[in-house]
Order: sequence, then C-alpha cells, then structure tokens
Amino acid sequence: MRQHVAGSRAVALAVLLGVGAAAVAGCTSSESQAAAETGWFSPGPAPTPEVPLTPIDPGPPPVVTVPAPVAGEVARVVVTRQGAGKAFHNVPGVPVAAGRTYTVEVACAAGRPSTGTSYAVYDAAPGTWGHGEPLYSQPFPCDGAVQRTVHLGLPPGRVQIDIRGLPGDAVTAYALIRPE
Repeated sequence: MRQHVAGSRAVALAVLLGVGAAAVAGCTSSESQAAAETGWFSPGPAPTPEVPLTPIDPGPPPVVTVPAPVAGEVARVVVTRQGAGKAFHNVPGVPVAAGRTYTVEVACAAGRPSTGTSYAVYDAAPGTWGHGEPLYSQPFPCDGAVQRTVHLGLPPGRVQIDIRGLPGDAVTAYALIRPE
C-alpha cells in the first residue's frame, strides 16, 4: 500500500512537471497505463485555447461624411486630424426656439473602434462658454456609425456642442444640433 501511494505521488509529480510517467522511479507500467486511461497523464500535446485575435493593422478607418448645414441648425462642431493633433471647428447657429425639439447627430471615425467618446451641449450665452456643467451629454461609440438623439428639448437661447474623449487615432468627428 505504501509503495502504491508513493507511486501515485510520483505520477502526480510527473504530470505537474511534464515528465513521462514511465520515467519516474518507482512507477510500474500498469500505474502509467492507469494514469493515461484516467486522463491524469496525456502523452499528446495540450490543446491550444481559442482566442480571438485582433489584427495589428486594422486597416483604414471608416469614412465619416459631415452633412451640410440646414436651415434652423442650432450648433455644430467638426473635428479633423491636423498633424499629430486635432482641429476643432465650432460653428454657431440660430438660437434654440422655445417649445421646439431638436435632434443631435454625431459620428466619429478612428483607426480602431472605441468607446469613451461623448458629446455635450452647453449654454453659449456671452461669458458662459466653458463654464459650468453641460445642459445635456451622452456617450457614443467612435466606430464610424451615425448616432442620433431625438426629441431633445433645450432651453431657449444660444447653445454650443462639444465632443469629448476622442481616441488618439480619431481622424474625423462631428456633432450637430438640428430642429426636428
């Protein structure tokens, strides 16, 4: 009994160390065969796990086409790659009309799809730009798809829209507010 326990320990040690069970001192061929039959010891190579692979070069980013302005547009921002940085072009529109609802349209293209990008609508009354909390904000993916937020009510007056959290490899992005 004592020799069998020592033999089993040797087989377990051989499995952990990757050594063939027959090469372990004190093992009999019947112990090696029993270990192989129970799945303790497999003389073949270990299976490779299935892992999704991300290509190193994802290819060109999707093309995002910035729509032309329309009558009644409240605000827009267009972001383009400029050298190693980005150029933001803010275009003010008409003031928000009381009782009217609006649609926000956004899109972003980058070398790799990402999350963490958002847009924010701010009050654009004189002296307020860049101060205070946004009136409204919403995350959106930077994946080339156009996203829309509809039926958005905004306070009357001037507003501005901004894009935050752009990925480093973003090539084009825009956000605009249009009447419905």
